[in-house]
Amino acid sequence: MLSFLRAGARSKRGLWPIQRNRRRRSLRAFAQFALGVFAVRKVALVLVFVCLTMCGCAASGAEEDTLTAVFYDVGKADAILLYTEDAAVLVDAGVNKSGEDIVADLHARGIERLDALIITHFDKDHVGGADKVIEGVEIARVLEPDYEKDSKQFRQYREALYEAGLQAEAFAENVEFALDGCNFAIDVANASDYGEDEENDFSLVVRVTHGAVRFLLAGDAENARLAELLDEGDLQSDVLKTPHHGRYAALSAAFFQAVSPEYAVITSDAEDLEDAETVYALELAGARVLLTREGTVEMTSNGDAVRIVEQ
Repeated sequence: MLSFLRAGARSKRGLWPIQRNRRRRSLRAFAQFALGVFAVRKVALVLVFVCLTMCGCAASGAEEDTLTAVFYDVGKADAILLYTEDAAVLVDAGVNKSGEDIVADLHARGIERLDALIITHFDKDHVGGADKVIEGVEIARVLEPDYEKDSKQFRQYREALYEAGLQAEAFAENVEFALDGCNFAIDVANASDYGEDEENDFSLVVRVTHGAVRFLLAGDAENARLAELLDEGDLQSDVLKTPHHGRYAALSAAFFQAVSPEYAVITSDAEDLEDAETVYALELAGARVLLTREGTVEMTSNGDAVRIVEQ
């Protein structure tokens, strides 16, 4: 019995090193397992971070693909800014007193350079503020119709061009150019003589395409010019800058139906209202009518749809 106990005792003492080794191996295995879990979690966190970063870049990229259109409240006059992340175009510049306000807004939006200034025609409510715009921001090119006018506003515009070292490009034929994902197509007047008050029909008509979204800026086109546009066709647009500040012409209803806009902007003021017939005909064509006399109209395009920016 005693020998058995001694043997048992020796066996028990002899087992201790073995158990300690097993425990060490167990602890080592656990440590390796824990490190493995930590590594997996670390990789997972990195993957999550990468995914979030990529998602953030996609959202930023969508912003970069946005076209913003601003129809300024400058009275019964036109001044329309179109800009993306990397390009900006101003179509017309309102009246004399509008120029400084437009420049201030450009600076507020971080726009120090215009890729193009387009003067649709030389009436004072379109070219009036151009001299201040030319003085206030860098301009890559100036586009205009192929005629001249003897007026104070036109002379101020020409002097500002000279001082800035700019030469305007006068177009007698249609022209297209692309800027940062937007296509600009400028339609010139087909005739050289439209009779009395012909300057309105000399208006350059600007079409802007951004993805599937189309803008049609019709200047001051009157009946003869509307007839030309209807003959040319392909007028359907999401946004229409209504011609001639909302004045109603014999072909206005047919023109609005051909354009079939979702939004129609009228540049008028409280002292010189748009014609009620124009508003009615636009609404009949399915358009939501927006009036700059009620405040600057701003909208954005993502290439698929247009959204109004509430002021």
